[in-house]
Amino acid sequence: MNFEEIYANHYKIIHYLLKQYHIKYNYDEFYQLLLIKLWQLSLAYDSTSSITLNSFLYTRLKFYLIDLFRREKLKLVTVDLETSEINSSLNSFYTPYLFNYLHDIQPLLRSHEFTWLNLYIQGYKQYEIAKLMGVSTTTIKKYKSSTFNKLQTYYHEGV
Repeated sequence: MNFEEIYANHYKIIHYLLKQYHIKYNYDEFYQLLLIKLWQLSLAYDSTSSITLNSFLYTRLKFYLIDLFRREKLKLVTVDLETSEINSSLNSFYTPYLFNYLHDIQPLLRSHEFTWLNLYIQGYKQYEIAKLMGVSTTTIKKYKSSTFNKLQTYYHEGV
């Protein structure tokens, strides 16, 4: 069976997997990578095996997609824990849009809430933020709820 026939019969697996994992951002890129993998798998499939082509493709594509997620997760950009100037690092790590957004909401938040938000956006975990800021995780939870409440009020009322 040539690849065009395999593609015509099995391309829906790719769409199903992307929908199953709620891929909205970079959909086309993930689709293209899965399509290339579909082609590779179509070459590697042994028609004499007991597993059907459909099951073979679904299983292998699913695990390949999970591997892609893991690779994407490793690409996260973080700030060194020794960095004392968190605000200055935002310029280099984020797009100008996000930087402008953070600059716009800074007056709404206290300094510790704004620092928490910066670290949270950068992907730090609660205990890491607590360590960086020198407070307990309970205090970090209070900063989080306070920040979310202020931002929610801001967006609902349009201050």
